[in-house]
Amino acid sequence: MSGNETPDVGTVKSVSPSSGGSSLPVRPTLRERDPNDVENRLRDQIEEDPTQILLYIELIKYYVGKQQVAEIREVFGQLHELFPLESFLWTIHLNWELELEESGQVETLLAKCLSGELMNNDIYLWSTYLGYVRRKNNTVTGGEEARGTVLKAYELVMEKCAVFEPRSMQFWQDYLQFLEQWKPVSKWEEQSRIEILRKLYKRLLCLPVESLERYWEKYTQWEQEVNQLTARKFIGELSASYMNARSLYQEWSNLTKGLRRSLPTKLNQATQQNLPAPGQYDEHQLQIWTKWIQWELENKLDLPEAILRQRVEYVHRQAAQHMCFAPEIWYNYAMFVDENEHEKVLEVAVRCNPGSLSLTFKLAEYLELNNKIEALQERFQHCIARISMELQVMNDTTMDPEKILRQTRKLTFAYCVYMTTMKRVTGLSAARKVFSKCRKLKKDISYEIYVENAYMEYYNNNDITTPCRVLEFGLKYFQDNGNYINKYLDFLILVKQDAQIKSLFESCIDKIYNLDQLKEIYKKVINYESKFGNLNNVYELERRFFEKFPEAEKIEVFTDRYQLQGENLLKRLEFPYLMDEYSIPVLSGYGVKRSLHSAGLVFDDNGSSKRQRQEQTEAVPMEIIELLRVLPKRQYFKTIVLDPHKLADFLSDKVTIPPCD
Repeated sequence: MSGNETPDVGTVKSVSPSSGGSSLPVRPTLRERDPNDVENRLRDQIEEDPTQILLYIELIKYYVGKQQVAEIREVFGQLHELFPLESFLWTIHLNWELELEESGQVETLLAKCLSGELMNNDIYLWSTYLGYVRRKNNTVTGGEEARGTVLKAYELVMEKCAVFEPRSMQFWQDYLQFLEQWKPVSKWEEQSRIEILRKLYKRLLCLPVESLERYWEKYTQWEQEVNQLTARKFIGELSASYMNARSLYQEWSNLTKGLRRSLPTKLNQATQQNLPAPGQYDEHQLQIWTKWIQWELENKLDLPEAILRQRVEYVHRQAAQHMCFAPEIWYNYAMFVDENEHEKVLEVAVRCNPGSLSLTFKLAEYLELNNKIEALQERFQHCIARISMELQVMNDTTMDPEKILRQTRKLTFAYCVYMTTMKRVTGLSAARKVFSKCRKLKKDISYEIYVENAYMEYYNNNDITTPCRVLEFGLKYFQDNGNYINKYLDFLILVKQDAQIKSLFESCIDKIYNLDQLKEIYKKVINYESKFGNLNNVYELERRFFEKFPEAEKIEVFTDRYQLQGENLLKRLEFPYLMDEYSIPVLSGYGVKRSLHSAGLVFDDNGSSKRQRQEQTEAVPMEIIELLRVLPKRQYFKTIVLDPHKLADFLSDKVTIPPCD
């Protein structure tokens, strides 16, 4: 099969083991393939992970080995479509075309990447352009016309890029060398060369760029050689600007210490180690880029507003190139550009990060404001499809339940925002369609979608029948999830459904194994009953609560049911030493107790409290802390496998610790 043919989607080994009949997509990498079919196995991987640059590079290298030029250009085209501002990919492509001496292809590519709405701006890409211009315009055979063309190219690169790039010394060195190698044939030419060189030195030595001291020495020597009478004047005029530029470069260098800016420029240089990878970026690198941008915004070069914006945008582009999978970089860039360019930048950003919630939501806002409803729907659907595929891969490959839960909640969150957005822009019917599609995922989503839909139905129809039915349906999948039951109770309390509150409470308390969640449910119902029920019911609930949680402090439960607007004023006003900010957990056979004694508080003669260290309370040994850290969390167990009270009694009565030698 050639690279241009569409793989047979129907030929799949099996339904993904984690799909469970849900609507998550089937992974392309599960298709039946010959182990030796490198081409289509790579294409399947690209389809499953379309922003993994390394896979495209490996496919290109495969085609290079087969000398399949058309296929190589096709894959490069896919890369440029997904990553139009990744200048290093254009540079790799251009260098490959230059090796083939394909001038037509090179000029077409240069026109695409260095002009238009998505113009790239990178010193290595511009250097490739300069190299091509110099190759096509030989000053030895082309004379003054060729030299003029090359000079224009150098001026263009200088204005577009080099003046903004602190690491651009190679460009300045090449430009100076080109002028120095110019052999004038007349006094007029010699004077022109001197003026161009002086102008170039003046431009260079006012900029915070590397190796400035070396070029200052070179400049002063050159002025002496040109004319000793005028040298002092020109050097003196430039001295203050040079000193400022040198100081600013040192400041920038210290600020950006540790910044990694090494990307491949040729195909054989591209490896897993030096290519950006989706979902992987160094937060420290992100912080350095952010500091650089903030430093530029301070305008220490005292530039005009228009030039300052060009300079800051250059840094934003560089940050987006090196940190293309960091949503914050793209968001900040989009917020910096002019208002009419917000949408364009965000569209590029979501190509690199199709599963980013922040970028999707922000782009959706602009699409909504511009009444691009169809594009808005497509954006949400693409985001959901990407997250769904990532979740399917996790279900099949990882044993980390927290990682899967995080991705499940991410998918649910995307659906929640999609649903509420569709309600806002087109109405309740469209929102219900989104909810209907989402709930088919069953346990591959989290409970938030049911809660969000219930509130949406309630506030739009002022009717409790549909939202209660929605929440009841959610119990089918989340009856043992204390967080869901808590949210369900909140809604029932809001709509004053007393009978349903009691029914839900009685039906769920024996199904919830997370004791913290169960404790919150008990407290919520006790609080509700104390406000809207009768005291006998409150006492009965408290009795059951203390049977379930004998270690709980009675005063905690008592004060908790006298909350006002969610605040425990009784505790704050009368027992301030019991507040969380004063409490210190004490490890004992009966669990965690909070009291005046355990909090390490005593009162002086004036009645004011002061903290004292509780000497009789021993610190928990580090070995125990390490053991607790690596043990699985209790919510992963459906039954209580270890009674802590019995364990404490056993260790106390049966285990004898030998004396130290």
